[in-house]
Amino acid sequence: MTLDLAGVGAGDFEPHVGSAFAVSGSGDGDGGGGGGFSVVLAEVSRRPAGGPTREPFTLTFAGGPNPPSAQGMHRLEHDVLGGFDLFLVPIGPGADGRHRYEAVFG
Repeated sequence: MTLDLAGVGAGDFEPHVGSAFAVSGSGDGDGGGGGGFSVVLAEVSRRPAGGPTREPFTLTFAGGPNPPSAQGMHRLEHDVLGGFDLFLVPIGPGADGRHRYEAVFG
């Protein structure tokens, strides 16, 4: 199953906070190569809507390799949501020391 990101909203991800996602792709922009790692969806943050489009939101993931993977396209796989490609940006370690990655939906 592949998740269609064109129509998703924060509510599609909120039930999965705390669950694991398998990540593949090198972060070099093409989503290919590189080793895989696992992250946990740590937070879903809703943002104020700026127009008639969908409500913007941000996904924050925790975990991954040390040093963190570079920003870029990564393939994520989830037991319920299926597979999809996201542009992940490393945003530094959280209070727990785990690396954090962010994906923004506008």
